[in-house]
Amino acid sequence: MPIEGRVRQRGLVDRRIVFADSERAASHVFPFVDRRWRVPFVVVNFSEGRPMVLDAPFRPDRFRFRTALRVRDLRRIESVPLQDFDELVHFDPWWVFRRVSGVDRAWVEAVFATNIAAPFRHGGRRYKVRDLAFSPELDRLEEITAKRALFRTFTFHPDEIELLALRATTRRDSGLQSGYTAKAL
Repeated sequence: MPIEGRVRQRGLVDRRIVFADSERAASHVFPFVDRRWRVPFVVVNFSEGRPMVLDAPFRPDRFRFRTALRVRDLRRIESVPLQDFDELVHFDPWWVFRRVSGVDRAWVEAVFATNIAAPFRHGGRRYKVRDLAFSPELDRLEEITAKRALFRTFTFHPDEIELLALRATTRRDSGLQSGYTAKAL
């Protein structure tokens, strides 16, 4: 999971989170990133139940994460104001929120709009995000790995690309259609 001291999004699958009071299995962990490439919170999709928001940074411990918070400190995704999602992105190549239940439809749509898994254009060329690399504490995004024709890989860092321009709603406005729509619930 940590490569060169970084945590990769594709490595945030099937991990255990050690809380101050218990340990829980998480099928997916999705850091949400703002325009400054900071992570204000993560959404944890537990193996059982609805996705929950965790505000504290993690500390990787081999194939687990540790946090000083207790399980009761988790909050429902509906606790995040809908307008806050307008300024965030996340990367979910598996489109997990298609299968989520027990979450208000407005929040499912808001989360879908933040997903940067669909192709995007930058500098007149078409790319597809392959992975994200985060700091070991999951408090900031450090780089975006994207692929372009014939599997050529490119890496983007802060100040090289406008993060919010990768959002599906932005691409729709610019004429590059994404084939993904929310079908959850």
